[in-house]
Formats: sequence, structure tokens, C-alpha cells
Amino acid sequence: MQGNFLLGVRYFFDGVKYMRQPGIKRYVALPILFNIILVGAASWWGVTLITDWMSDLAQWFPSWLSWLYWILMPLLVITFVIALAYFFSTFLMILMAPINGLLSEKVDLLEGAKLPPESLWSMTKRTVFRELVKLGYLIPRYLIIMLLSFVPLVQLAVPFIAMVFASWVMGMQYIDYSFDNRKIHFKETKAALHQDRLTVLGFGAIAAVLFTIPVVNWFVMPAAIIGATLMNKPNDIDKSGVLSNQVVKR
Repeated sequence: MQGNFLLGVRYFFDGVKYMRQPGIKRYVALPILFNIILVGAASWWGVTLITDWMSDLAQWFPSWLSWLYWILMPLLVITFVIALAYFFSTFLMILMAPINGLLSEKVDLLEGAKLPPESLWSMTKRTVFRELVKLGYLIPRYLIIMLLSFVPLVQLAVPFIAMVFASWVMGMQYIDYSFDNRKIHFKETKAALHQDRLTVLGFGAIAAVLFTIPVVNWFVMPAAIIGATLMNKPNDIDKSGVLSNQVVKR
């Protein structure tokens, strides 16, 4: 597998440091504000849903299978929580696509990128449509993971599968903003990311883990967008290999 897992992690924390850059703070403030409101509401709804679901499932199990309930329940809950959290993060990305696009574009411009001129309305349409395209890629895969959680024996591996996929999704979603800034088709973006899988997974893994931590998750999205945009700087071609090279060639 090509890439560098630790390099992906480093780029995320580069994004955290970059949030304090002059000229970028106002672009960071809006994503944080929206995250506080929307993530807070989603967390309350998710906890309520999982609590009700566990209660219903406990009543469904016959008493003589209560031992099986305590084996399967942790696995099912972990899988459900991961899937719910990252499915919601995908929905959040759609709502915030124009704001996130502006943040990524600002970082690109500060770093000297030459981007095609574009109106705010055009960017809004472009970024929202791109998120819908990604949603079409993600939903079937989320459903497959959910179904696997009900397959005997296979379900033991589902939390690991879900975490790896969540890392890939997080990395792909955030890195895609810088590709979209350059009008690179999503199919080509996926091809480029597949050639640098470990870097993408490292970036997505740290974002995915931090997204599950209350309060910390308010700051994950802007930091990840900035870090992912920095990952595609032309002068980093020697550090991140194929990923940057795919962009530079265009």
C-alpha cells in the first residue's frame, strides 16, 4: 500500500496550527459555530436513539439467550455508533459545503495556488453537487457494513471494518475539497487517493477518532479542511508523493 500513515496524521495537525494564521480566522469561525449547533443536536438525538434501540433489543431476546445479548450488544452498539456518527458527518458536509469550500479556497490562495475565478453562487452549486456525488458513493457502502453486523462470526470483524472505512471516508471527504477547487472530477480524485492510501487513511483516522470526542469535534472539520488543502500544495510533492503529483500535473 502506497503512502505514509504518519504523514497523513501530521497534515491534520498542520491544519490545527494553521487555524491561527492571519486572514484565515473568520473562515474558520463559521464552521466551528455550525459544528457546535449541529453536532450538539445530533449527539442528543443519537444517544436517545441508541438508548431506545438497546431497550427494545433487550426485550426481544429470550431469557435463555441473555448471555448472547451481552456478547453481541457491545459489537452492535459500536458498529451502530460509528456508522451513525460518520453518516451524520456526511450529512453535515452537505449542509456546510459552501462554507467549507470557501475555507479550502482561501487556504489554497494563501498558499499561492492559481484557481479559476468563480462567483459565490457558482461555488455553492458546485460544492453541494459534489457532496451529493460523494453521498452516492458512500450510502451503499454504509448499508453493507450495517448488514454485515448481523452476519454471525463476520460481525466480530465489523467494528474494525467500520473504523477503517470511516478513516477512508473522512480522509477522502476533506481532501476532495482541494481537488474540487481545481475542477478535478470525483472519479479522478478517487483514483489519485487510491494511489496514496496510507496517507489518506492516516489523515482520516485521526480526524475520525477526534470527531467522536465531545467539544473537540467542534474543531475537527475546519482543521481537517485546512490540513487536507495543505496536503495538496505543489511544493510538497516530494513529501506526499502521488497525491500531490496528481494535482500538480493539472
